[in-house]
Amino acid sequence: MKIAVPSSANGGLEDTVAPVFARAPVFTIIEVENGEIKNVKTIQNSAATAPSGAGPMVVQMLINEGVDTVIAPQLGPNTLGAIQAAGINVYTFPPGIPIREAVESVIKGAPQTAQPQIAAPTYPVPPAPAYGPAYPIPAYGFGYGWGRGRGWGRRGGGRGGRGWGARLGYCPWTGMPSRRTLRWLYGWW
Repeated sequence: MKIAVPSSANGGLEDTVAPVFARAPVFTIIEVENGEIKNVKTIQNSAATAPSGAGPMVVQMLINEGVDTVIAPQLGPNTLGAIQAAGINVYTFPPGIPIREAVESVIKGAPQTAQPQIAAPTYPVPPAPAYGPAYPIPAYGFGYGWGRGRGWGRRGGGRGGRGWGARLGYCPWTGMPSRRTLRWLYGWW
């Protein structure tokens, strides 16, 4: 049996169980044969400083080491799901216990205590509106709607694309007409 324990400082049997699992700096891996400790080694946790997803990364590292039992104070939902999918046994001990004491308890047959899979709470989701939002959203200018046109009218185009306002040379952000528009409308400038 190979047992992995998150360690607080440098690892080894004299160290204590870390208060966290995936962010522990070191893991102590203990090989047990016929109820006796045969080999002890420590591994640096490369996932301790990962921005996210440290739990599944640690579980993959432990699977690569051939671990079949984990002693931990607590496990997050992603970590617990990955451990359960890998078929690894979980024993929960409070943080600060010496690793030697925890391993000997597991060897003697301590009850296996795994945290239940925590499901995210579900909330009722309101139905999405069928034709856009239920409230008016101001566009870029004077009218409401999704377009960049001006005003409410058919050609002003607040509701429905850029409309005639853009074709005639109105600025979609300020609503000011261009020189070409003024020349077309009034024949000057």
